[in-house]
Amino acid sequence: MADPSARPRLHRSVFAKLVAIMVIMALSLVMLVSIFFWIVVTRNIHSMINRSTAHVGLLILLLVVIVAIVLVAHAFLRHQLRPLRMLSDGVTRLGEGELDIQLPRTTQDEFATLTDGFNRMVGRVREMIGARDQLLVDVSHELRSPLTRMKVALELLRDDPQRARLAADIAEMERLVSGLLEMERLRTRRGLRTAAEDLAAILRATAERFQDTPPGVRVTAPPEIWLEIDGEKVCTVLQNLLENAIKYSLPDSRPIEIAAVEHADRVVVRVTDDGVGVPDSEADRIFEPFYRVDRSRSKRTGGYGLGLGICKRVMEAHGGSIAVERSAERGASFVLTFQKQAPSR
Repeated sequence: MADPSARPRLHRSVFAKLVAIMVIMALSLVMLVSIFFWIVVTRNIHSMINRSTAHVGLLILLLVVIVAIVLVAHAFLRHQLRPLRMLSDGVTRLGEGELDIQLPRTTQDEFATLTDGFNRMVGRVREMIGARDQLLVDVSHELRSPLTRMKVALELLRDDPQRARLAADIAEMERLVSGLLEMERLRTRRGLRTAAEDLAAILRATAERFQDTPPGVRVTAPPEIWLEIDGEKVCTVLQNLLENAIKYSLPDSRPIEIAAVEHADRVVVRVTDDGVGVPDSEADRIFEPFYRVDRSRSKRTGGYGLGLGICKRVMEAHGGSIAVERSAERGASFVLTFQKQAPSR
């Protein structure tokens, strides 16, 4: 923690530097103007032409010196405010979810105090998020045992509507627990089993499962796209996106489009729907666990808000990314980016 007795000195440092720059600029300008008027007013110029020439020359010299002073002051100010720009960049990166950021301490003034405070804040946020995630994992593990006992006890009940409802509720809880544990495994590459697989074939096979479900699915992709991926996990990502697109489609929605484009260093897959779309205010949060645009959590839409969170974890575990782009009219596009690696075929 910073020494309170050092704060007054720290707060005077940058202020003193800025005042010094202003005083130096003011004194330089006063000195130049004084010299200029002393030469122009008191010196005896031989002729009007020579006097005019001298005036122009002195004016140009004065302007050059002023510009030089301004440029030097600007460079000095940029150097002094560099820690502030680093802090601004750090805040932006933190807002984008980069929790391992640490800013270097490059000065000994109040900017250094701000940098230390920012680094402590990032560490505290990281600890809080880690504690939250660990709590979810611990609770999920602990829920597995009572769920198993409930399933065994359920088998002893007679087959009636109440038993069916209980079985459905237990199955729903199991899906929730499995989703939470899956997200934790995907925090690193531990949850992946990668191999050389044809992404184009995975796209077509996944879309085929939804062909008979309105509004249907269309695939546009090269014949083959070989990548080092976990095909089962990528299939889960595509299924989640297609289920969401179908769930929020409209009666007159066009078929969902899956388009894959292969670049030199990456493969980009777009899943575009013509449904209700994603509000701009929600676009940055839909990949958070348990977050849903539909706050009612009704039986019609179902789910716990883990699907897109799992999609994000799968893509990040592959070294790729997922993002959402809102359409100008309606609907949305989910963009999957896979980084190319040499497949072990």
